[in-house]
Amino acid sequence: MANRIAIISDIHGNAQALAAVLSDIEKNDIDSVICLGDVATFGPSPCETIQMIQTFNVSCVMGNHEEALLDPERASDYAIDGEALQNSVYWCLNKLNEKDVSFIRSFKKTLHVALNDEMKMLCYHGSPNSTTGSILPSSTPEEIDSLINVSQSTKIAIGGHTHFQMYRKHRDTIILNSGSVGCAFLNPSVSPPVPSYLPVAEYVIVESRKKNISVELKSIEFDFLKFQRLILESDIPLKGWWEGEFDRINRDMNH
Repeated sequence: MANRIAIISDIHGNAQALAAVLSDIEKNDIDSVICLGDVATFGPSPCETIQMIQTFNVSCVMGNHEEALLDPERASDYAIDGEALQNSVYWCLNKLNEKDVSFIRSFKKTLHVALNDEMKMLCYHGSPNSTTGSILPSSTPEEIDSLINVSQSTKIAIGGHTHFQMYRKHRDTIILNSGSVGCAFLNPSVSPPVPSYLPVAEYVIVESRKKNISVELKSIEFDFLKFQRLILESDIPLKGWWEGEFDRINRDMNH
């Protein structure tokens, strides 16, 4: 019997992208859903994304943006640098109620998920030891070893944070990045050049059947026009960055 798990991450307040992903999940015979953090900040719909996650009964891992929401004065310690980004944490926090913040506080540092009796999956945001650690396509085996220590039964290790989907082998372990539901990038967020926004919603489906594992990296459409409109009508501190990305995307589409 198969065990099918959907892993989502880095929703960043984009309710339109999350709605599209959850709708796709419902069509894909999924047994459980895991979120790897960064649910509410960046985008225009923090309350809605939190509500949707709760309604769907998603198990959640703590991201660096959740850490910043719980301790906003230390946002730079969680790799949230610059005035607009730090102001966006406070903007988001002002939208949330005590129940929302309490829910965020319940997120786990990591999750160990049984794929079957013999195989496990390790879930984290950046790395198992830090929400800001980054495992990249270019990371050396030694760099991966410094960020992640997997047991023999761990067949999959999966994170988010970089907003860039990835599948790679590290010895006997499959290392995955689920990409970003709400703020996918053309290149990883932690490496040059400056990240460019990709208007798709990304997530991963992992299926285990006896000792067999399959991985599907998903990239789907969402209501991008509505998302643009919500950003442009908002007073979100990152509005200038979003406007620049929308202009670039619209120019590219018209060429």
